[in-house]
This record gives sequence, structure tokens and C-alpha cells, in this order.
Amino acid sequence: MTNLQDIIKEACVDKHTLDTIRLLVNGSFIRVVNYHNTDPVDEEQFDKEVAAYARFYQPVSLADIDRFFTERKWPYEKPGLIPAVFEGFRNQYDVYLKVLEKYGFKAWYYIPSYFMDIPVGEQLDFTKQHELTVYRPEVYPDGRYALNWDEVREIAKKHEICCHTGHHFQIHPDTSDEDMYNEIVLAKRHLEEKIGRSVDVFCWLYGEEFAYNVKAQKYLKEAGYKYVVSNLKMEKIR
Repeated sequence: MTNLQDIIKEACVDKHTLDTIRLLVNGSFIRVVNYHNTDPVDEEQFDKEVAAYARFYQPVSLADIDRFFTERKWPYEKPGLIPAVFEGFRNQYDVYLKVLEKYGFKAWYYIPSYFMDIPVGEQLDFTKQHELTVYRPEVYPDGRYALNWDEVREIAKKHEICCHTGHHFQIHPDTSDEDMYNEIVLAKRHLEEKIGRSVDVFCWLYGEEFAYNVKAQKYLKEAGYKYVVSNLKMEKIR
């Protein structure tokens, strides 16, 4: 059996693993459950999950996060939990939103800002080109796989809308300034114009941290984001 020294030795090799252990030991975390394609076939399972969230956890708003960073304490008896709903798929409205609202629970929707603008007949090709996996395209024979803007605005009434780049685009340290500006700054403005409210949270692909890309930091600040979300933490940038 692996002993504690072996576990610590193994953990120290990988920074992300070490950070995870540190955060868990310190208790400085809010639980997050990631969702992507919320297919109708899984609706019963989603219902069971969200029912449990509502029973044991406190939904988390951006205002709760602002308060937490200011006061450094969690004000609720129940621990917080964020269902993080990625990619902007239509079934996240048709299926998952219905379940969330049944139990009065809040989610954070991480949306590629330009996905909704892709013409219906081109959306499936777009998903294939941008790592947006549609598992059962036959569910929507009309060819619309993305949310539309009316659905995004409806979601935004009760849930948090966050920017997940413009085109579900992987930003590298050597990505051009033009692409960074488009995927970080203009993507945020586009979301804000469409939903009529501020978008304060950014998450790039693969859950990297703020420090991952020094070149991109000036664009995150220029855009006016408050937070960057990674796989391990939420970082306040202003």
C-alpha cells in the first residue's frame, strides 16, 4: 500500500496536484461540477444531481464571490456549489435549465460568444472545427445545436453568464495580438451587447490559470473582467 510519504512525493512532482491538495487542506474552495453537452437522454440523472445540490449546497452568485473576496468568509451555513455549464449548446436550455429551475438552483454558463451567430446550417461543421462535441446530432434534426440569443437572455435572468472565448479558441502564449483581442476583449463586449448586462468572468480553454499567459493579461484587464476561472481556482484580477 502506498504510504503518506509516497503520496506527498508524487504530488510534489505536479504543481496542479500540489495546489489541489493545498486548497483542500486549507478548506479554501467552492465546489464546482462541470457540464458540457446536457443531452436529453440524461435528463433523469441531471434531475437527481440538481435535487441533491439543492438539498446539501448553497447556489453561488457572482455577488457571493465578490463578498467572499472582500470579507474572506463564506456567509452561508451550507457549502457553495457551482454547476459550470460549458459551450453554449441548445440542450443546456432545453434540458438542463429546466432542471435547474425546478429546484431553484443557480448555474454559471460559460459561453463562446460567437457560437450563437453561426448560421444553423453551419453549426455542426463549426462544432467539429472548434472542439465542441455533439454526441447525438440526430436529436436536433433542424441543425441548430447552439443556444440562440433569446435563450441566452432568458438564462441570464437568473444565472451567471461568463465568457469562454469567442470561438471556443485555444489561446497560446504565441497567439497573435489580434486573435487575443478578438477572443478576450471583443468576445466579452459581444456577449454584453446581446444580453444587456456586464460579463465579469473569463475562462479560456483547458482551464488554465491567470499566470499561464502573461501576454494575454493586458487584454483580460483591458476588457474589464473581474475574475479568471481555472481548473483549480478563481482568481480576482481587479
